[in-house]
Amino acid sequence: MRPWKLQRRVIAGAIVFALLAFLLGRFGAPSFSTRWRNVRDGMTQKEVRKALGSPTSMGTSGTIGAGNQQVTRWEYKRGRCIYYVDFDYIGPKGAPLVFRTERYLQEWEQQWWWPLPRSRVRY
Repeated sequence: MRPWKLQRRVIAGAIVFALLAFLLGRFGAPSFSTRWRNVRDGMTQKEVRKALGSPTSMGTSGTIGAGNQQVTRWEYKRGRCIYYVDFDYIGPKGAPLVFRTERYLQEWEQQWWWPLPRSRVRY
């Protein structure tokens, strides 16, 4: 086989591989953000766990809800985004239900080893 034919086949193979990887990532299994959009107010903890999976951490949000109880907060970390699901005890017989969802995008931290200063917006 001639070298230029091999080079052509390698480049074509790389392009096909990149295209397949993109299509699999785009149209493959539903991403977390797609499942996140299906979380609605009034869902139970069991329904949220089924929709999103196990949370990264659980705690309280610092908000006082119904019955003077702290609101339970589930946190999901995915990449640079942090997703919060807050449960208040407003369901039948005080069952925890979703009453608030939040999405927070973390800012990039400037690395201590990076020599150039970070650009800042001036007003």
